[in-house]
Amino acid sequence: MKKTICILMAVLTAFTCVLSLSLTASAEEDLRFSEEYKSSEYYAKLTQVLEEYKDSTVQDRTLAVALSQEGYKNYASQGIDIEQAKADGKLWTGAELRMNDNLTGNTEYTRWAQRYVMGWGEESQYADYDWCAIFVSWCLYQAGYYDEAQLKKYYYAYIVDPRIFYDADSWIESFNLDQRYVYYPPKAHHKLDAMPWNTYYNVDVDPFEIPYKPGGLIFFSWDGSGRYYSHVGIVVSYDEDTRVLTYTNGNVDGQVITRQIDLDVEESFRGQAYCLNADRILAYADYHQITPPVQKEITADTPITWDKTTSPSLKIRTNSESVMASVYVDGEYFGSIIDSNMLLHEGLLTIGKSELMKLPLGASKLLLAFDDGDVELTIYITDTENEPPGEIGDADLDGEVTILDATLIQRYLVDLDPLTKIAQYLADTDGDGEITVLDATLIQRYLAGLTTM
Repeated sequence: MKKTICILMAVLTAFTCVLSLSLTASAEEDLRFSEEYKSSEYYAKLTQVLEEYKDSTVQDRTLAVALSQEGYKNYASQGIDIEQAKADGKLWTGAELRMNDNLTGNTEYTRWAQRYVMGWGEESQYADYDWCAIFVSWCLYQAGYYDEAQLKKYYYAYIVDPRIFYDADSWIESFNLDQRYVYYPPKAHHKLDAMPWNTYYNVDVDPFEIPYKPGGLIFFSWDGSGRYYSHVGIVVSYDEDTRVLTYTNGNVDGQVITRQIDLDVEESFRGQAYCLNADRILAYADYHQITPPVQKEITADTPITWDKTTSPSLKIRTNSESVMASVYVDGEYFGSIIDSNMLLHEGLLTIGKSELMKLPLGASKLLLAFDDGDVELTIYITDTENEPPGEIGDADLDGEVTILDATLIQRYLVDLDPLTKIAQYLADTDGDGEITVLDATLIQRYLAGLTTM
């Protein structure tokens, strides 16, 4: 009997695990695709091309995915009575429904970005946003350019809400493109200094000579000025003889559509002024799978002293090749280049003064976390105007270095006396970021005239 019960329990446990995994997978699938979309022809076409192109390159698969969505229209363009559809429970619902004259937003792709990538609830649905970049990201994801972790990481890193929807200048960053395969015509030259890439490889390339390939990403500035990125699409083909570029894109009259542009013609295009169409090209990019950065031993100068009164922003030079950085102070998250006043360029991490003013006086441990590795160092915060730091070695803060300072350090090390943050900074006589018996010894040698501090 016991044996039978054990077997039944084991079977029940296994069934429960399988059911739990099944429900989790089902919930995940509901976030990835809406029920309306799964019952549409576009989902069937997507499934078909992913099977047909499973052994192709990511770039070829991305183009196939995009073309499978040809003709998809958002609900405004379809002429659906949105309110009635919501009342009938046929569409995902939202707290606020907004439709504008440009027929943007309210698509399967914006739903995916909001629900699956950003993790927003149903109450956030039906946000009315331009969605050309979201559509490209959706195609890249379906084609396998991003895996699960990378997708969410790079979206949170480069298209933080609310920029995910309408800050075109972040689009190239959001795709995490390898700059070796990105080409910039002369019109884009003045934009490059404002973008946080480590290195540019293909600058001032004639737009007629860019090596366009099927599936590559094409970035436009519709007014031809090159002042900003206003659209992104996926290249279908380029005829070098006629100089006609064919591309597929989303958010054009509320739908996914394939279009052509003759780069050699001067015309008014999409409501913009007359100019040479070649001048509308602002960047082109080939791409491959995102590969995790090789982990390395990150190095940085240490220790660091920063004064609240006199110091400007703090610049820390490292050997990291990452474009991402997060900072932790004494084990607590401090900020990153995404949500704080920090910049990272060619391994140089700059932390704004407004951020550092939050830190207490004295020594703190900084952990710099990059994609390719971490480094821990010590920072000493001083304030010469409000609390003069004193002389190194003056642990008791009496204005001079004496044997009492060495004794205080020794007592601190065995938990007999406390030290304030500023006293800890002054007690670290050898500047290695830690208070040890060697610091007391250094004071003794200094008083005996055997060394300097």
